[in-house]
Amino acid sequence: MDSCASPLPHIAIFPFMSKGHTIPLIHLAHLLHHRHLVSHITFFTTSRNAPFIRSSLSSISTQSTSIISLPFPDNLPPDIPAGVESTDHLPSIDLFLPFVTAIPRMQPAFSQAIRQLSPLPSLLISDGFLSWTHYVTTELNIPRLVFNGMGGFAQTLANIVSRDKPHADVSSPDEPFTVPGFPHLSLTIADLEPPFDDPDPKGPQWDFVLEQIVANNSSRGFIMNSFYELESPYFNYMDSMIGVPGYRIGPLCLARLGIDKKTKLLSPLVQWLDSRLKINRPVVYVAFGTQIKLSSVQMKELATGLERSGLDFIWILRAQGCNWDDDFVERVSHRCKLLKEWVDQMEILAHKAVRGFMTHCGWNSIMESLCAGVPVLAWPMMADQRLNAKFVIEELRMGLRVRASDGTKHGLVKSEDIERLVRELLVGEEGMAVKKKAEELAVAARQAMSEGGSSYVALEEMILRNINKR
Repeated sequence: MDSCASPLPHIAIFPFMSKGHTIPLIHLAHLLHHRHLVSHITFFTTSRNAPFIRSSLSSISTQSTSIISLPFPDNLPPDIPAGVESTDHLPSIDLFLPFVTAIPRMQPAFSQAIRQLSPLPSLLISDGFLSWTHYVTTELNIPRLVFNGMGGFAQTLANIVSRDKPHADVSSPDEPFTVPGFPHLSLTIADLEPPFDDPDPKGPQWDFVLEQIVANNSSRGFIMNSFYELESPYFNYMDSMIGVPGYRIGPLCLARLGIDKKTKLLSPLVQWLDSRLKINRPVVYVAFGTQIKLSSVQMKELATGLERSGLDFIWILRAQGCNWDDDFVERVSHRCKLLKEWVDQMEILAHKAVRGFMTHCGWNSIMESLCAGVPVLAWPMMADQRLNAKFVIEELRMGLRVRASDGTKHGLVKSEDIERLVRELLVGEEGMAVKKKAEELAVAARQAMSEGGSSYVALEEMILRNINKR
């Protein structure tokens, strides 16, 4: 961007209140500053989410970023504990809809805060769940771009299913149906989550989806944390179907390369991984994001399967209770790390000792695993995760699928199946094949983000085409 031709713009970013939605936009802020595409970024958030954003931006000059904390709505439904301002801290994911439908009550505070900025931002990037920000920016003549946290494959199929209803005539959740526009693809209702699994959806959840579609399709464009070459048929279809420009500027996690190394000391976890690498002990990383809670029975099966695999592992437990026998930790402590605190997932996946990732298939986790060249054990549980798993296993071929042992959608995955899959991924022939594919995709991701690559070019186009010249 030719900074001599015009001053660099001031932009605003408003993430949804969830780490999975916030972290990619923090990466984007780093990338925009590193590329000298903006002069200043103002983040909007709430008081309890501000410390995480502030610490994550610590390597950027405080003169180049600012954070405005807005009051979080009060009088929330009684099941949502006082002080919860992020979906990461909801006691149950069933409370997501009451949580997200309360957030539009922040609109007056946001409107007042952004009007007080001088000069006004030349662009707002806000999460797709914050569609109401569109009405504020329209009043102020500020262009808005929507950050879409899904991949192109899942987003396209969700759009097609809700519009064309190809599953209207199937007689069971497991009966396959063809996807219009993609004859090679076959889905089942079991691949979908509410409200998309219902050909005739109704109710508050569907109303919320429709609200987002109407407002977001009126924006200046969509930002996606992916790269064109990875999902080109689906991006092409989205462009023709939606009619709103799409900017594929990822994988955004690669924006961190070269930043963390300057600021981080060697952590004890990295030192442990170094010790595993030194004695040629491959490690499987097990993590299911910030919102998944396994049943106590499933936790015990997973623990048993990991123990019987005989392989080393890192298991991120979060604050979840553990239902295993008292001797489990003692028996496996010499070859595992059981962690409840937040960890740097990219740091773990980038280590050469880590040879596999058992994941819920959230899109951020898929991108981070792909960028590290680490194959996955895909264990989806909600939202877009089943479609992500289908894409990763059937189209990218960079992993193996975890399925309930009784073949049902939400059934128990038994310890013997976990043992078998972990061993196959880390030391089996199928594991070698998907590892090779993951490494090829890692190269492609870096090419897209390098100078002249598709994502590199798209980022500059995104800024140049959409900022208000003030």
